[in-house]
Amino acid sequence: MKPQFTKSTGFKLGFKLNMQIIADALEETFSQMELYDTENTCCLEGVKIFSAKTSLKKNYVYLISSCSVDEKFSDYREIPFIIVGRADTGLFPENSPILQIIDGTDFLEIFDLIQETFEIYKKWDWKLQEALNSQKPLDEILLASMEVFRNPMFIHDTNFFILSCPKHPQRMLYWETDPRTGRKMVPISTINDFKLDKEYLEGLGKKEPVIFSAYQRGYRILFVNLWCNGKYEGRILVDEIQNPIRPGDLYVIEYLGKLIEMCIQSKELFWLSMDNEMEQFFLNFLSEKIQDEQQIINYLHLLRWNLNDRYLCLRIITEQKDFSLVSSTATLGQIDAQIFSGHTFLYDNSIVVIVNLSYENTTPQKILRELAIILREGLLKIGVSSEVNSFMLIPKAYHQARIALELGRISDSMYWYYYFEDYMLEYMIACASKDVPIQLLCMSSLQKLRKYDKENNTELYRTLLIFLRLERNFLQTSTKLFIHRSTLSYRLKRIQKITGVDLDNPSERLRLLISFYMLEGSSLELP
Repeated sequence: MKPQFTKSTGFKLGFKLNMQIIADALEETFSQMELYDTENTCCLEGVKIFSAKTSLKKNYVYLISSCSVDEKFSDYREIPFIIVGRADTGLFPENSPILQIIDGTDFLEIFDLIQETFEIYKKWDWKLQEALNSQKPLDEILLASMEVFRNPMFIHDTNFFILSCPKHPQRMLYWETDPRTGRKMVPISTINDFKLDKEYLEGLGKKEPVIFSAYQRGYRILFVNLWCNGKYEGRILVDEIQNPIRPGDLYVIEYLGKLIEMCIQSKELFWLSMDNEMEQFFLNFLSEKIQDEQQIINYLHLLRWNLNDRYLCLRIITEQKDFSLVSSTATLGQIDAQIFSGHTFLYDNSIVVIVNLSYENTTPQKILRELAIILREGLLKIGVSSEVNSFMLIPKAYHQARIALELGRISDSMYWYYYFEDYMLEYMIACASKDVPIQLLCMSSLQKLRKYDKENNTELYRTLLIFLRLERNFLQTSTKLFIHRSTLSYRLKRIQKITGVDLDNPSERLRLLISFYMLEGSSLELP
């Protein structure tokens, strides 16, 4: 994922430091420091040595010796300074961001330490962005972040399921295994304690980073809540087990939270947290290895789907001979980004999409419109199942999508989408003809007409076909056959006498039409 600004979140990738983060880093080397910065805005991109000959920028912090500070510094408004030694801060404009290193003497050593701090966070930010394209993004994000926070970290969702915990030191809270899903989660006893804890309850509504006291666990916990469209989605936590939590860590975890919220906002929460697990569930369910209804309901709960929502299944294949797995994965990502209420995965040499139509009250036609450009540009063909009203019917719906694709490519090869309902009759005939030849499935009366036409040089077979396909409309049938209505009436009487069919009987007309369909094919064009 490239650095980008998203209008929906107002968040731009690219971490910047503030004076507090720099002070935290220098505190390990220098014990006497004074920080004057009321806003502590994260806007700093680097450090420079102060020179009166150059113009100063607000996004850089300037290192200066205390002996160089004089009355001229009253002109440098909002410019951050780090002063080596003690100086009169009254010479600077009011509320200026200033850090004094009182016991510092080696000017170049301090410059190198500050520059190294910028490099550490720059490297961390780059690792975060690389992690977004990894197989286990949340784990990679936390592994990179633990180098900055210097403490173990984990993320849980709204139901206290552990989304990521790449390292688990002994002092950390142990995880239980949920018997329904097999996922790791915060112990039930701890959850119950939280429900009665005032500090925890107050923290649920916080939009800014918070530090839990050591009262519950014996160590402090830094956390930030994750929000999407005003809804609580989970929490990132840092356990103060290995190193003290520093004031600047609150700004760092706030940025981390915004990064993950951006992914949630762009529908990446489950991709980040449990992509492999959910994909395995869909693969097992589609191949009917999972049939326990309660287990299925539990997984649907994670997706916020309901068992009896309206569902659609799509099967997508390509006409390109050189279409690789990499291409399939890229296309899968494009499709997944277009369908907010669906789950996309590779199955049986195809891309499969399970769409929850109820989630956004959408329709199959709208789903196909959203995919139209991707499918056409990728030379893709798509089979579309009937709409089903239970998730339990998805394996059957996939079977429909596969059949629609197979039959559609044979009879309508120029199309790029095929609805199962358009090929339903073809499928039923194909199934029936596996045991009984087509000729024996058709009404014998049509064979009589064909024989009569051949012996008497008439067109009764074609007349009946057109008459039925035009829904017994005398005028349209006469026009199509270029005959008078009285001639048509005469022919129909001859047909009924030869075959014995009752054209006023709907069931008999239906059987005749199906028989014509089997004998003449699926084309709706009249002969």
